[in-house]
Parts: sequence; C-alpha cells; structure tokens
Amino acid sequence: MSLSLLFRDELNGFYRSKVMMALWVGLPVMAVALYFLVSETEGIPMSQFTALLVGSIGGLLTSAMIVVTILKEKEERVYDLFLVRPVKRRDLLLSKFLAIYLCVIIAALLAIVLSASLDAVINDHEVVDTITGLGDSVLIALSMMAISCSVGLLIGVISNSMLVGILLVLYGGNQLSSLVILPIIMDIGEIWMAVLLSAAITSVMLICSILLFQRKEL
Repeated sequence: MSLSLLFRDELNGFYRSKVMMALWVGLPVMAVALYFLVSETEGIPMSQFTALLVGSIGGLLTSAMIVVTILKEKEERVYDLFLVRPVKRRDLLLSKFLAIYLCVIIAALLAIVLSASLDAVINDHEVVDTITGLGDSVLIALSMMAISCSVGLLIGVISNSMLVGILLVLYGGNQLSSLVILPIIMDIGEIWMAVLLSAAITSVMLICSILLFQRKEL
C-alpha cells in the first residue's frame, strides 16, 4: 500500500471527524468574535493577531487529535492489520501527519482570510497592506501548526497512556510551537527565521517519530 493511498484513507477519516468539523466552523467564528471581544491588540493588525490564536488553538487541538488517534489505534490493534501487508511504518506516520495538517490548514486559511477581509472593511485598512500582512499571518499560523502536529505524532508514538499523552501535548507541545513567534515578538528576527525554525523542529520531530515507531513493538 503506497503513501498516497494511506494519505487518502487518513484524509477521508480526519475531514469527517467531529473535531475537524468543529475547527472548520469554530476557527472562522472565532475570527469574527475577536472583533467584538478584543479592543486592543497592541498595534498588531487583527489578521496577524488572529493568526497567532489560530496557530496556537488549531495546533493544540490537532496535536491532541493525533495523539488520541494513534493511541486508540494501538489499543484496537489496528496496526496488526498492516504487519501482514507491504506497508512501511514510515508511511503510516507520514500519511497521518500530512492528512491532519492539510485539514487544519484549510480551517486556518478560512479564519485568517475572513479576519483580513474584516480588517480591510471594518477597520478601513488599505487592501494592499492587508494582503501583504496576510502572507505573514499565514506563515506564522502554518509554522506553529506544523510543529504542533509533529509533536503530537511523536507523543502518540512514545506514550502508552491517553492521559499522559494529552498532558504532554498541553504542557509541552503547545509551548514548543510558540518558539517560532519569539523572534517576531522580540523584534529580533524576520518571518523567514520563524519558518526556518519551524521546518527544522518539525523535521526533527518527524524523524524521531519514524525511528521510534520502526523499533516499537505494536
């Protein structure tokens, strides 16, 4: 079974899940609600402020979702079915990561585009400035969520307890994903630095997950 087939199978399961449906609806609703609940963003355009929340909240939920999915599949002995088939363990993890990451990207883009549109209309921002800021906002959100998803994958592989896995996501994975915005917040770096840092952390997490999963007894 190829990676593409596994990816389509995982994607079919994730996009129909209640958590993902909640993200696709909840994140855009949150973007609208921010205009009524948040009055001061320290000079940050609302689209960028929304991206920070989308990257954090969306990443946290999807990370927890990956952990729960992997641990549940372990308990139900789902992976036993793949042991008798020509399926690489690496592809099992990569397909899961790519599927859920794609789903959360869609949810994040819906929220950020809606927020940028409201910036241009309600706050009378220049459309060109809004579009320029939107690119940075998307990169920040995607960078944070990539780390969260990869951390969730690693935690799901190494953890044998649902409670321990969720706690590690809450108190470890979410904080790690916040590292990408430190250079921006401290005004000591550029967006490309955050993206590069995210790519490095995500790659390390994925490699560690694959190596441990290949050696782990299912």
